[in-house]
Amino acid sequence: MAEKETLMLLSTQIEERRKTLLEAMGRGTDKFEAYLSAVGEAKGYMIVQNLIAEMLAVHQKQDEDFESTSTDSVVKIDSKRGKK
Repeated sequence: MAEKETLMLLSTQIEERRKTLLEAMGRGTDKFEAYLSAVGEAKGYMIVQNLIAEMLAVHQKQDEDFESTSTDSVVKIDSKRGKK
């Protein structure tokens, strides 16, 4: 659980930094190199956000798999066959 909470916290912090960066870009800069650097940084934030989202999805699936037991699948199969 601690990993999931850490990922969610990290995701929130990255989103805050991305918004700050976009606001700074919106104010403009007189150097093209600074703009290019900011665009690369924003793209990096988006990539990291996607990776975190994928990791959270894996955690969600693992949680769902953990909640079901092997006997659950046997009961479901027997129910489909009309056996109890």
